[in-house]
Amino acid sequence: MNSLTDQIQQLKILLETTYADLSDISVKNFNKKMPPIRNKINQIVLKRKELIQQYKKKDLLQYDKKLFNLTKQIQEKFDNVIEWYKTETLEIAQKLVQIRNRKKIANYVR
Repeated sequence: MNSLTDQIQQLKILLETTYADLSDISVKNFNKKMPPIRNKINQIVLKRKELIQQYKKKDLLQYDKKLFNLTKQIQEKFDNVIEWYKTETLEIAQKLVQIRNRKKIANYVR
């Protein structure tokens, strides 16, 4: 059981560092931060699969609540990042349309 506790602790640390990295994402460091975050998420998925194969479901469920909260926070943080970038993309698209329309008007006036 001690091995399970150690592995759960490692998983918890991965989840916490992933959440912290997501909290630090900005426009300037997005391309630099996302690959390590993806790697951590892949490690989390692999660790989860290993635990499911190695231990009984009953043993794993006692840790489920702690880890569930962390995964939910990560999911919400990802949703926020995606929503923010979606909003930024829409704003840029609107500005491009406005510029194109001004260009058309300028050509029409000539």
